[in-house]
Amino acid sequence: MRIGLIGSGGREHAMAEALCRQSDRDNLVVYASHRNPGINAIASQTLVGKLDDVDAIVQYFMTNKVDFVAVGPESPLMAGAVDALRRAGIPTVGANKAQAQIESDKHFMRKLMAEVVPWGSPDWKLVGSRQEAASFIGEVGEVAVKPTGLTGGKGVQVMGTQLATVEDALAYIDEWLEKDGVVLLEERLVGEEFSRMVFASDGEIAPVSVAQDFKYAYEGDQGLMTGGMGVYTMADGSMPFLTEENLEQADRLMAQVIHALGERSGHPYRGILYGQFMVTARGIRVIEFNARLGDPEAINVMTLLEGDPAQVFFDIARGQLDIASVRFAKQASLVKYLVPKEYPEQSIKGRHFSFPVQKAERAGFQVIYASVSQEEDGLLKTLGSRTMALVGMGEHPGGLCESMESLLADIQPEGLRHRADIGARELIETKTAWMEELRAKGK
Repeated sequence: MRIGLIGSGGREHAMAEALCRQSDRDNLVVYASHRNPGINAIASQTLVGKLDDVDAIVQYFMTNKVDFVAVGPESPLMAGAVDALRRAGIPTVGANKAQAQIESDKHFMRKLMAEVVPWGSPDWKLVGSRQEAASFIGEVGEVAVKPTGLTGGKGVQVMGTQLATVEDALAYIDEWLEKDGVVLLEERLVGEEFSRMVFASDGEIAPVSVAQDFKYAYEGDQGLMTGGMGVYTMADGSMPFLTEENLEQADRLMAQVIHALGERSGHPYRGILYGQFMVTARGIRVIEFNARLGDPEAINVMTLLEGDPAQVFFDIARGQLDIASVRFAKQASLVKYLVPKEYPEQSIKGRHFSFPVQKAERAGFQVIYASVSQEEDGLLKTLGSRTMALVGMGEHPGGLCESMESLLADIQPEGLRHRADIGARELIETKTAWMEELRAKGK
């Protein structure tokens, strides 16, 4: 099978590893924004180009006669690459341009939810002036401030965390009003966040393991938002702070949204939908959707995915998904990103370092490359964002965390850092107790 892959980050390295699991049968053709060392070791050929250059993408995969294409990042989706690939007769895993608005336009997402699943949203308002913003804050209290477009996971700021006062919030709102003319305000939700992704194809929906992502830059959820510093999953596929009803609500909501996206775009949804949720004392609420695999959650998912991932993705692309073929290892997983010490405040490019891959693998962890390149002498070089990740599977995230921390204390390159608390046993127990307390107060 000739497999096309778009992208060059950690998500796409994890996808490449899974999709080429049967390397004696499959061949990987990659269109990327840079040469990822991990993907390079797997791919038969790579073309570097702009991820929103739809004509170049289509021409490349047509010339190489791929059987299907899997799209990793958001920019090709927003540019209409999926639409163009399908018009060219190439089955593709990914949302078309109309469907991708669920991610690219937060106001579109909230309006769609208001029509389809109104119970799943917090109170929200699209405001066009400081006066409107001040009035809404007066009504609901603390809010999350969300630019309506894409910000790479770094645009959202929340009162009570990054924004200490109403005046701080209004000053930040002013910045986005000046840039975009409007900004989305949402009632601040109190509870625990979790991610639920599903594989979807022509009405068939296969949920994947629930994950908890850590967006903030530093331990204890301090600092600015990032693209995601790491994530863990539990062996049972859920979270200890979720009830069966919570999970059923999330899956039902996502199924309704997928159905609505298919109806309104005139094409069935064939790809991945990512839901970022908050479980509160009043039930679950949607924070955001992505029309793709999340990053870093994709690293967990693709590592846990059993069987023949290439066949699963091929079936999704053709509208022939067999839900029974989507199976995940009954193990916990843990991913931690290593990032430049200055991230996300500064984009540090050109920092050289080495990494003992074999030592990490002997300790039971796989190395995933992201925003990094490799020099001719073998040294690695940072490209500015999240550099690389470690991923492992085991009985419990807590045990994985302890082993990973022991390893990183010995091998983490100078100039890079990570969040030590992701997956820690005591943190998971604290979150579970906190959620039980919230539910008790909410009754």
